[in-house]
Amino acid sequence: MAPERSAQTQLFFRLCSDHLSIEAIPKKHVTMDFNGMKDTPPHDCELLMWTPEFVVLKNMKGHEITVRKDGRMIIRKASSESAAKTSAAETWEALMNRNG
Repeated sequence: MAPERSAQTQLFFRLCSDHLSIEAIPKKHVTMDFNGMKDTPPHDCELLMWTPEFVVLKNMKGHEITVRKDGRMIIRKASSESAAKTSAAETWEALMNRNG
């Protein structure tokens, strides 16, 4: 099973109220550690904003991904729901590898 497919099984997805974004919600409780992310964002991501409570990343596809401390993500600027889910899964994998 491809890593992004495996990661997708760890997340619930729902369309946001603006109908332009997708929210990815972890199925299990997590706490993200954003320490060090200011200097070293996840692989293939540009850090657009960092706060102690959330970060905003931009991946190589141009999707903006807001990640909260509880692991919830909002994916914006994706061309389709499928593209948003793939970006969420890839970001999830990168963050889980980072948080160990």
